[in-house]
Amino acid sequence: MKRKRLLLIGFDAGDTELIEQWCEAGYLPHISRMRERGVWGRMHTTAEVVHVSAWPSIFTGAAPDEHGLYHAYVMHPGHQNPVRPRPEQSPVPFLWRLLDDAGKRCVIMDAFMTCPLQPFNGAQIVEWGTWSWFSEPTVLPEALKKDMTKQFGAYPAEDHSKVGMTPPPDPDGFYKRILAGVAKKTEAVKWLMSREDWDLFLVVFGESHSAGHYFWHYHDPAYITHPADGGGPLQTALREVYVALDRAVGALMAAVDEDVTVMLVSGDGMGPNYSGSHILPELLSRMALFNHVPQEDEATAGQTSKAIKKDMLSTLRNMVPKSVRSAVSRTLLPRSVNEKLSLRWKTAGISWEHTQAFLIENANEGYIRINLKGREPQGTVEPGAEYEALCEKLHQTLKGMTNPTNRQPAAHQVHKTDEIYRGPRRSHMPDLIVTWNEAARITTDLTTEAYGVVCHAEPGCGVAPYYSGNHRPNAFTVAVGPGIAPGTGLEGASIMDLAPSILSHFDVVPPAYMQGRVLGELGIPVSSTSSGD
Repeated sequence: MKRKRLLLIGFDAGDTELIEQWCEAGYLPHISRMRERGVWGRMHTTAEVVHVSAWPSIFTGAAPDEHGLYHAYVMHPGHQNPVRPRPEQSPVPFLWRLLDDAGKRCVIMDAFMTCPLQPFNGAQIVEWGTWSWFSEPTVLPEALKKDMTKQFGAYPAEDHSKVGMTPPPDPDGFYKRILAGVAKKTEAVKWLMSREDWDLFLVVFGESHSAGHYFWHYHDPAYITHPADGGGPLQTALREVYVALDRAVGALMAAVDEDVTVMLVSGDGMGPNYSGSHILPELLSRMALFNHVPQEDEATAGQTSKAIKKDMLSTLRNMVPKSVRSAVSRTLLPRSVNEKLSLRWKTAGISWEHTQAFLIENANEGYIRINLKGREPQGTVEPGAEYEALCEKLHQTLKGMTNPTNRQPAAHQVHKTDEIYRGPRRSHMPDLIVTWNEAARITTDLTTEAYGVVCHAEPGCGVAPYYSGNHRPNAFTVAVGPGIAPGTGLEGASIMDLAPSILSHFDVVPPAYMQGRVLGELGIPVSSTSSGD
């Protein structure tokens, strides 16, 4: 039997709608050819509720309440403040751990929100050219690190920690560095494919993510910050990044034999930023549920709040503008120290004894966490009836939000988390989740029946991390290879189906916790696979 091999290419926040549009217009010939030669389809995605969970769900075949990797900041029971998620603490393994255990050799490069595994027989390149880092940069084995550094040096574009707290000061330069990043990563992948022995080669391109966040307003003439002159050369910057990614797909496909299955995947997409999450702290304050400083004026706050009296860092934080703090920490402090300070500053000054609900900071969905006794160390809300009543009050208020300028409902969905997630990591998640209605075009104002108009001085794109583009749940898969019928459509498929399908491709039985099905459209004999323990 011929050896089964799979090249899995990820576009981080690669948007299905944009790809379909630009394929039709002829800008993406290599992806268009994949669609013609193989199977293509939009997919249901966990990003419909919690967008950052998409890649971990693809990599584990598990839902966010199973793996717990749903956002850049997550909660842990017993901790009052959010923390950065640690992929190594997830209770479910990445699919390449299962393949490695089954004797398959894997090369994993820039897989989003993952970590290096030990022991591991293949090659791992972690946080080399990813957009957001959740581990320290690592290349294993060590011999590969030396050779790769000598051959390619550093990735040329900034990651989120360097860009996300201020608008890109040099958008044209940032655009050029993103394009250089696509080109360098493509060459690195080709080099790795020829150098390493592999059954699965997985690489994720993060450039679609950063370009979507920071070049949307150049692309979209209807967006509120679209330049009056159209943006000059940057007007097509977002499209040109996708064109570069399409060239990368063509180059990588040309570098593998025809008996290699090639899959191109994205777990969510990118559209205009009309999130209202930045207004929600004021709404919670208006509802008397959230108190960022004690009721007294600022001059006496430090004398009356035990939290602030005990926390000198909070006092200093309130004296220094956030933009100055962020700039100083980014440039002068090590990443680990900067991360700890950033997390402390996010909740510094909150009067927990006067707080019943608070926000887990998010530039996209609204994540509201109840300050629950027994779960939060300084909890104020009793479990049971009091908790349920508060969740219902918030649910009704959030569902009733509108944009006062057009009277459109502000929320696409408001979820009580307990009604959709019950897994072992449910306690790490927010208690209510707001996904925003793009058609409402939220900028600075929200109206509620009981609390009136709630305002923020800036639209979402005017506050850190200054996104003009933001996530939307436009996921897709396109695949070509042996056994895949040309022109096939994927109907009703989910990103949760990818991990069991990839395992089954290599004749590895998917574990029972994986919720997805094996996609026969990918040329996998479904009858030969079944759930195991």
